[in-house]
Amino acid sequence: MRLRPPHSAANRSWALASALLMLLSASACSTESGTRRHGTSDGGVTPTDLGPRADLAGLDLGPAPICETTVATAEPRPATLVFQLDTSGSMNCDRAAASCLVGDPTPAPDDSRWDVMRTELGAALASLPDSTRAGLLHYPSTFSCAPSDAPPLVAVDVLSTTRALIAAATAALAPQGITPTRDAVQAALTVLRARPTTEDRYLLLATDGAATVCLGCRADCSYSELDADNLALVDDVRTAASEGIRTFVVGVPGSQGYRAVLSQLATAGGSARAGCSDAGPLYCHYDLTDASTDFATGLRDALAAIGGAVVSCDYTIPANPDGTAFDPTSVNVVLYDAAGTETGRLARDPARADGWDYSDDLSHIVLHGPACDSARATEGRVEVQFGCPTVFL
Repeated sequence: MRLRPPHSAANRSWALASALLMLLSASACSTESGTRRHGTSDGGVTPTDLGPRADLAGLDLGPAPICETTVATAEPRPATLVFQLDTSGSMNCDRAAASCLVGDPTPAPDDSRWDVMRTELGAALASLPDSTRAGLLHYPSTFSCAPSDAPPLVAVDVLSTTRALIAAATAALAPQGITPTRDAVQAALTVLRARPTTEDRYLLLATDGAATVCLGCRADCSYSELDADNLALVDDVRTAASEGIRTFVVGVPGSQGYRAVLSQLATAGGSARAGCSDAGPLYCHYDLTDASTDFATGLRDALAAIGGAVVSCDYTIPANPDGTAFDPTSVNVVLYDAAGTETGRLARDPARADGWDYSDDLSHIVLHGPACDSARATEGRVEVQFGCPTVFL
């Protein structure tokens, strides 16, 4: 790297400042595959390169530094979503009914709570990437609860395989029987605990009312015992959250009297909504019991929000293709859409507001804020570039 010959101590100071500034400057890295050399075409640096030192842009700094880059595609952490759906008899109620009794008129076809649930669930699954893993369970329909190790109705697999199976299973189900919510949740958590911890694991619980029996499908438990069982259910979900399993909760019309418990479940499960309270009026779960809200529309919005949260913005850092040891100060990230077109270069943002940052153990790259939203929306890929100094926000 050549600098002009110094003519005075002042010139020597400027030359030293210029040299240091050049070492700190980094040009943007190309997006082509393989190993690449980088520098500005005219041998200088741009105001963008200077960043906060743009006031020195008029200096003659000589040729820009050259860096070589290798690239690799980062794979997102796989997401696994298990649906545990309430199939008790009250799910046959009319979609708009706050409550119903045995003997009430049967809703028109495709107009019961269950009809809306299976229809909107199918639409939500269609919008998720094929690589998302999903499985389906439903509440036991008799007083003989299925054991927690019973196989799910649809075993967990990638959505390209299970999407049609879940649609067929929900179309064939006929809601009936009791509401053993704690047994149902424990069964779902057993399935998720059997999945690898390298997956992002989620439970989606949807129910239209309070639990009617205690753990073990005990129909003879008292009201005080049911209250204690609900508290224990919240603890079950909290324990699962400490193991990396998040729980989303959807309160179907009819669950008005159970809102406080469902809200506590969402809070304990790590999915509480911003600004919510377990005491209401904005509960922490997806509460669809407001009579002014169309159930289908509310459920569609809730499932869309949950689906967006499930699609991962957490990427495993690939090995540098040239075998060089990992240097966290020389990594950059570029987004591509599903067609392979570059959609944006991301700056590292240690504040984790908009951009990328390392996980706390430096083993993953995590996108945050609008950068994460953009990656989810395009369903494209994330390319990690090694070799050029990291660009910060």
